[in-house]
Amino acid sequence: MNRSSTGKIARLPADIRQQINLRLFNGKSAGDILPWLNGLPAVKEILAAQFDAAPVSDRNLSNWRATGYRRWQLEQSRLTLIKERAEYAANMAEAAGGNISRGAAAAASEKILELLDENDEEKPAPENLLKAGTVAARLLRAEQNAVRLKIAQERLRQQEIQLLLLRDRTQRDDVAIALRVLGDAEAERIAAAPINNAGKIELLGRHMFGKLWEPRPIPTPENSSNAVAHQ
Repeated sequence: MNRSSTGKIARLPADIRQQINLRLFNGKSAGDILPWLNGLPAVKEILAAQFDAAPVSDRNLSNWRATGYRRWQLEQSRLTLIKERAEYAANMAEAAGGNISRGAAAAASEKILELLDENDEEKPAPENLLKAGTVAARLLRAEQNAVRLKIAQERLRQQEIQLLLLRDRTQRDDVAIALRVLGDAEAERIAAAPINNAGKIELLGRHMFGKLWEPRPIPTPENSSNAVAHQ
C-alpha cells in the first residue's frame, strides 16, 4: 500500500495505518484523528527517529487521504467485488443443481469483468484476459460434454429396457403358443402327418395364426422325399 509513499503516515506500522483508514472511512476529522495518532507511543518513537519528533500534521493527513487512503479504498472495493462475485458463482452453481463447472465458469467470466474494471494504474494485461476467457470456455465445454455423455447413457439405458421388454414379450408368446399346440387335436394330427418338418411348420402356422401367417408351398407326400433331401 505504501510502495510509492515516503510521508510520515506511510512510515507507520500497518496496523496503525489501518486504524487511520478506518477512522477516515467512518468520517472522522483531522481534529479527531491527529491527537489520538500523535499520542501513540509507537508513532512518537518513529517521528523522533525519522522526523526530528515533528508530529503528524493536518497536511500530512491530507496527503495520506489522497494517496494511501485512496489506494486502501480501491482495495476494499476490489475485495467486496470479489466476494460478491464469488457468492454469485456459488448461487449459480446451486441453481444448476450443484454444478461446480458452471459455477467455476461463472467465476472465471466474472474475473474477466473484474480485470476490465481495473483502474488506470493497474490495467489488465491482454494475456490475463485471454487466460480467464480460456478457462471459462474450457469449463463450459467440459460441462457440455458431460451433458452429452449423460444423454447418451440415458438413450442406451432406454434401448436396454426396450430389449428386455421385447425378450419378455417374446418368451411369453412362445410359452402361450406351446400351450396351445400341446393341447390342440388339430396340432397333434398335423404332427403325425406323413410330411416333412417344413410342411408341418407351414400347416401349424396356418392353424395357429390364420391369415397372419405368411404361407410357403406345402410339400405333398409325392415330393416329400425331395423336400427331405433338400432340408
